[in-house]
Amino acid sequence: MLRIGVRNLWRSKLRLALVAALIGAPFFLLLVMQSIGDAVQRQTETLKENVNNTLQLRARGSMGHVNMVGNEDILPQDALAKVKGVRHVSRVESYLLAMTPTEGNNFAMVVGVDPGDTRRLESHGEAGNPKLLHGRDLTDDDRGKRIAIIGQGVAKWAGIKPEDVVRATLTLDLRRTHPVIFALDRTPVTLTVVGIYASGYVFGDMQIFMPFDSFREAYGVPEGISWLYVRADSADNLPAVEKELRTLVGDVADIISPTTVAEFQTTATAAVQRLANAGIALSAVLMVLVVFFVMLLVVRERGWEIGTLKALGAADSGIVASFLTEAVLLCAVGALAGTLLFGLWGGRLAQLVFGLGVAPFLPAHYSTLAGSLSLAPQFGGAMLGMLIAACLFAALAGSAWGIRQIVKLSPMEAIRHE
Repeated sequence: MLRIGVRNLWRSKLRLALVAALIGAPFFLLLVMQSIGDAVQRQTETLKENVNNTLQLRARGSMGHVNMVGNEDILPQDALAKVKGVRHVSRVESYLLAMTPTEGNNFAMVVGVDPGDTRRLESHGEAGNPKLLHGRDLTDDDRGKRIAIIGQGVAKWAGIKPEDVVRATLTLDLRRTHPVIFALDRTPVTLTVVGIYASGYVFGDMQIFMPFDSFREAYGVPEGISWLYVRADSADNLPAVEKELRTLVGDVADIISPTTVAEFQTTATAAVQRLANAGIALSAVLMVLVVFFVMLLVVRERGWEIGTLKALGAADSGIVASFLTEAVLLCAVGALAGTLLFGLWGGRLAQLVFGLGVAPFLPAHYSTLAGSLSLAPQFGGAMLGMLIAACLFAALAGSAWGIRQIVKLSPMEAIRHE
């Protein structure tokens, strides 16, 4: 009976192709929603790794921006040596920050960073190293050079297109003022744009990263530091590190435990996971509906065959096994079709689905999140297990009514017209 079920799959090649397409579509949707949920979860886990054992230091009572009204105080240079000498500190990253006006009362952040250090975002400092969309990152050879990588928001404001990277320049006029920015008596700074990034945050996309030494020269800051990010060798040792830091530099520094990852997890991650789960549930319902109608049609179409098999003594269990085999194989063919489509266009279509079906439900400041996520298909054992489970579920749930009809059908009723 199992062999009969396998052979029956090929009885109508046209129907097989149509059903594979109909079942493949919800399988594709399932894979897309799963990839979106996994991408956001990976982003969250990455943030946790950078946050759970990290502290931020900045000048007491100041934001640490060298040209921000009332917040221009920065950490003394010797704070760096003190911090590096603390036990259980595995890494210290230094940053210098300034602000530059854009249109209206808006502004962009200028960040001096050492190549190789985390490119941190002003409003989401722990959410570092945003995704590079075009061009390249800063390297050790760039130290002291007037180059920069910019957020896609800055690129849009400045009219810099992806194809302009490496040739385009951006000029910072340090004499320009703003309600929260005071002028500096410094000559304008022209930077060559070598890369454009996406952060996933509207504010995060309005930043300009330049080499740390270049920032010192351009803004006339020979010493001092805006931010120090201190990473402990483990989350367990973070309280001891914080205690010693308060003893060493507590008189000149505010010591802050970043919390934005918790905000990201409770807003963006939770919202995306809910929508992804809803999409997966919808996919499962669509699969079951397709299998239900197909198997109902098959049972009615083959009523005479079922009656004949019963008249010859075939057990209901054997006939049911034959039809379930056909249903599982139909789902498997649909899953294969959906997986092939996902492998070919999954990344691009996932971006489209995210933009149309997920982004409108996120807080406004996460509206650019799709561009910062890696939504490329990732095949592995977990995905294979999910596909097998989905095939079995759809086949069993969708065939339940058809199986009931098979069991109820009597041989006399099935062949009464013969």
